[in-house]
Amino acid sequence: MYQSLIKPLWTDIKTFVLDTLFPKRCLSCETEGKFLCLDCKANLKTLEHQRCIVCQKPSPFGFTHPRCLTPHGADGLISFFNYHDEKVAQILIKGKYSFLPEVYQILGSILAEKIKKDFPHLLQATSYQLTPIFVPIPLHSWRKRWRGFNQAEVLCQILSQQLSLPSTSVLVRCKSTKVQKNLKKDERIKNVSGAFKLAPKADIKEKNVILVDDVTTTGATLLEAAKILKRNGAEKVFCLTVARD
Repeated sequence: MYQSLIKPLWTDIKTFVLDTLFPKRCLSCETEGKFLCLDCKANLKTLEHQRCIVCQKPSPFGFTHPRCLTPHGADGLISFFNYHDEKVAQILIKGKYSFLPEVYQILGSILAEKIKKDFPHLLQATSYQLTPIFVPIPLHSWRKRWRGFNQAEVLCQILSQQLSLPSTSVLVRCKSTKVQKNLKKDERIKNVSGAFKLAPKADIKEKNVILVDDVTTTGATLLEAAKILKRNGAEKVFCLTVARD
């Protein structure tokens, strides 16, 4: 009984002390109060068009073009913000490399609002009557230990809570890979080849998956992960990222 009372109190005290000694500032404009102030949140540069994850050409609602779709490929990709916008890039980079999972909680809430408003079809069961599940792109175990969190997992947790859909980590990163942003397209594909496997006892047969990550450029990481999910029985795999580079 006492533990149930003391733990929340200790959390409140710790939060108060940290906020007093190290006040939160907007990662974009440095305004004190939040990691993302209301003005910067409202002015983040959104993408005008969604693109096919395979050929990168415009596609309504991010669906993979029929000519680009393969049996083990992703069925679509939705990205919300332009990574070339300095504010967007700063928020994502500082949140990740300054070890601030709360930033991705904020971004997860933004994504949930935008999905409900602009992409409600993503949440609907298909003709197979399969409710979608959120699946994060995994980090390698040593990188997650170093960072302390996986930003994709944090996004999935918030999306799951706010959209009332399950979230589960069914993928394992079994190969340590280089940072994708410094590689050319063919190098990116080679870098992530064989990087993922299905977690032990994970069952995704005939399930619809929403695969979540923070940023995509060529889509190589998402396509490799989608391939593993499809080969293990996933019915549909739709990808979702905060930003597109």
